[in-house]
Amino acid sequence: MKSHKTQLFFYPTLIIVALIIGISFKNTLGHLNRVDVTGSAKKDFISDIIVWESTFKTKNIELKDAYQKLDDDRKLISNYLDNNKISLDDVVFSSINIRKQYEYKWDDDGTKYEEFSGYLLNQEIKIESNEVLKIEDLSRDITTLIDQGIEIQSKEPYYFYSKLADLKIDMIAEATKDASERAMQIANNANSSLGGLIQAKMGVFQITAKNSTEGYSWGGTHNKTSKHKTATVTMRLSYGL
Repeated sequence: MKSHKTQLFFYPTLIIVALIIGISFKNTLGHLNRVDVTGSAKKDFISDIIVWESTFKTKNIELKDAYQKLDDDRKLISNYLDNNKISLDDVVFSSINIRKQYEYKWDDDGTKYEEFSGYLLNQEIKIESNEVLKIEDLSRDITTLIDQGIEIQSKEPYYFYSKLADLKIDMIAEATKDASERAMQIANNANSSLGGLIQAKMGVFQITAKNSTEGYSWGGTHNKTSKHKTATVTMRLSYGL
């Protein structure tokens, strides 16, 4: 009786094992009858959008006077930009940041204490424009504003491209064509014929500074500090043979 039960358990197990082996063998044959290729596309382009930020600040023991000085500086900056033909529609002034400052001092007996030294006010300017060359010149030369008594610090500009979406579509098509041509060449050299497309996978876009040694990342690199950029993408295709 025990032997009969063992046989009943044994036969379904054999069937399951046979199915697993059969599926594995089929998948192995499938891989043998396919070709995997990777195509790539590379494009150089010039950014047509620039974003420049700077910060100006002032300090005064009286908050009212500090506000007034910052307001006067803001008007001078607006006039400076307007005189340089920069549209004020592209200019954004942030809210004013206020911070109390203190200085360390010592009593006659050597005891250290903090004494209020004034209000520090600062405000940020952000300009986003298609006038790339014009904004570049302004970001490099703010001497005129400093000469007017404005304490201003310029940051490094960022560069972007307004037609990046269209560029990506064209590059995907180019990388796909490159991969397809590689697959056809492999099939021809192997005296075989190329079958239907089994799978297609797109790699991440990598945007680096042109002629740079920037590395790629798994999530995709996007350089913002260079005006001249290079975009690359890959397409991995699998065809039947």
